[in-house]
Amino acid sequence: MNRIATSSWLAGLCILLSLIAPARAQLTADAGQKPPHVELDQVFPDTLMQSDSYRVEDTLRLKGTLFAFTIDSNHGRYDVLSIPMAILRIHEIRTLAQAVDAYQRDSQQLAAELRGVIRVGGDSAVDILTSPIATTKSVVKQFSDNIGGTVNEINNLSDPKVRRVRDPDNEPDVTTSIYAGLVPADPILAAYKRSIASQLDLDVYSSNTRVQAFLDILARERAGGNTKAGLITVSLPQRPEISVDKGRVAFEVRTAIARKNIRELYILNETALSALGIKPELYHAFLSHRAFSPTLKTEITAYLVYMKEVANRGAMLQAALRATDEVSALGYARMARMLAYYHENAVKLKTLVSGGSVLMATTVENNMVLVLPFDLLWWNSESEQVFTSLAKFADDNGFSRRELLQIGVTGTSARKKLEQLKFTTREKYLLSQ
Repeated sequence: MNRIATSSWLAGLCILLSLIAPARAQLTADAGQKPPHVELDQVFPDTLMQSDSYRVEDTLRLKGTLFAFTIDSNHGRYDVLSIPMAILRIHEIRTLAQAVDAYQRDSQQLAAELRGVIRVGGDSAVDILTSPIATTKSVVKQFSDNIGGTVNEINNLSDPKVRRVRDPDNEPDVTTSIYAGLVPADPILAAYKRSIASQLDLDVYSSNTRVQAFLDILARERAGGNTKAGLITVSLPQRPEISVDKGRVAFEVRTAIARKNIRELYILNETALSALGIKPELYHAFLSHRAFSPTLKTEITAYLVYMKEVANRGAMLQAALRATDEVSALGYARMARMLAYYHENAVKLKTLVSGGSVLMATTVENNMVLVLPFDLLWWNSESEQVFTSLAKFADDNGFSRRELLQIGVTGTSARKKLEQLKFTTREKYLLSQ
């Protein structure tokens, strides 16, 4: 498409979805179809369901469009919202369990101290840092109860305003966030903590209080002269999620997090986003956003840099500004990874389009791609109206294919209906097959 044609279909999409939005109120009363029942093995492979150190309970609960998991571990119970967050917590549980066992062989005293901070009793709930990370209620509000409520926000394409604008004359204070409070004031101790986290493949900015206490002890041990602290080898199964560019992007992010403090990461990401031609007020709003950890900000930036020659990459940041908490922020980071992986392995992307809290893209082969941060997509009155309208829009504008990239799964009925509308659904897109 040329620029005029592209502007035409964008305007048409705004009009189409603004017309759908008023109908949503009428559909609410009859959109009460219950979501389909989903078993755990439809979501996770056997290798993720349990190990010697944890077990994911079989019963899945649905909150909005996200699954709620309960994970029993040797050091407490985790109540986790969303597939990406469950995968992250499982990785942390496995890592802490193996690390304690490894230290037991070298230093029983250190192992006992580490075990003490991560085990508070098998029936105890694991504390998660919550401020300013909001509650489950806000996640459900953010990612509405069904597909219609979220996709309808694409009508915000006509409103390019950035809600969080930074004064360019003042350096943003990135040292007052909750994540800055996780870093020791002593720069040497902070550097040790970042290095040890990298060595163990843990996020130094994790909201898991067990992880933070674990890393703090090891950093103090290293500073006190224990050269073995943090240098153990943890052997875990291969990460269940796919990597982009054979893991090079993830390695670059991990290296940056290990070597740079929060302010240095801000400057690193600022420089990269500026080079992409993104407006300063937009990338400063994103880099100052309190819901995103320094790690997630660096990940999203790295994936945008990887998608070379894709136009309007600022749309990713525009969508990400809608994040209200850690769960939705993690969802946006996974959306960026899905787009980068599609760009690498499927069809080259051409343009990104922000639609409220979701993302659309076009490809060089004239495909239309919608990225959904949903654990479950099911069929009801709203999803039928939205996807029927989108299918007609795709036909009218000559898109050769229409694809849905999804973090989770699609109900059987929804899958059949979408196939009839010529949508290709790529479920569990980030999980290794």
